[in-house]
Amino acid sequence: MPIPITIGYFITPHGFGHATRSAAVMEALLRRRSGIRFELFTTSPKQFFENSIGDRFGYHPIQSDIGVIQTSPLEEDLIATCDQLDRLLPFDNEWVHDLATQIIRLKCRLVICDIAPLGIEVARAAGIPSVLIENFTWDWIYENYSAGAKRLGPHITYLADLFQRANHHIQTPPLCKPSEKAFLAAPISRHARSSRSQIRKRLQIPQGDKMVLLTMGGVPDPFAFLSTLPLNFDWYLVIAGAKGMQSPHEKVILLPTHSSFLHPDLMVAADALVGKAGYSTVAEAYQSGIPFGYIRRPRSPESIVLEAFIQQHLPSMAIPPEAYAGGSWIERVPELLKITRGLPKSENGADAVARHLCTLL
Repeated sequence: MPIPITIGYFITPHGFGHATRSAAVMEALLRRRSGIRFELFTTSPKQFFENSIGDRFGYHPIQSDIGVIQTSPLEEDLIATCDQLDRLLPFDNEWVHDLATQIIRLKCRLVICDIAPLGIEVARAAGIPSVLIENFTWDWIYENYSAGAKRLGPHITYLADLFQRANHHIQTPPLCKPSEKAFLAAPISRHARSSRSQIRKRLQIPQGDKMVLLTMGGVPDPFAFLSTLPLNFDWYLVIAGAKGMQSPHEKVILLPTHSSFLHPDLMVAADALVGKAGYSTVAEAYQSGIPFGYIRRPRSPESIVLEAFIQQHLPSMAIPPEAYAGGSWIERVPELLKITRGLPKSENGADAVARHLCTLL
């Protein structure tokens, strides 16, 4: 009988993309080694992981890093980001020691970090191997913001050194700063679990009608365009993350932030996707082949890389942020629905990463 294995997992709480990627890796690991248990260190919602891996984890709510403070899905606050970084970094040595003691007590054999540098430092203090999984690191992000926030300089130096201390390095496209030394996997996303017809039946959308999925990631959005919707349109709009809102139209379906619908399932059911170009959305769209009306984020360093990947690999159409905010993107939906859907990809990076991690274990 295989020996049970416990893995520590530190996940940045920035948005939902990193929690999504981590959940996909954990799902893939459990498919290969059913005896694994995870100890999660993050403030990403516990329910998010329950939907993916059931009860196979312990949950420890700590703020592992700051990321970038956002005032909306498309806007950042660098001053607030710097204020919080100044309070958190460098990591308190006593805190790191206490977490390392906890990791040892939990009998973790490996610590995986989805761009959460605290986990690398804790693993080093505990004397166990660490694995960094990333498509960017925070020092790279801050470096590309530094012209507008000189206070980021010391944090860039500190974090760059921390990330270099990881024992193992895994990268997953779209890559912001490729490394020849890292293990390279395809984009990572969760697998769909339900069929198109099953999801449409649950949503009460006729099988022959067109469906557009809108998602803006893990940062709340007011969806201001809803107040200016046309009276008539011949397709259904399903909006993820519309917590506490009422639908203004019979063909608009609002889903709460933590609904029972997996995003990969919704993409299988939909005919087109509109949303912020964040990692998990791009990776899931890449896997499903769905036409993607991506909303540009001109201030985000990562968005340049993501948009280049979208243009090269996905059937897509760019939507300016002002067109999204003002609601004029609705007029372009018929154009988006005419784009031919791509074929689903045969390889999911989560499976390759799981195989690689099993060799380390």
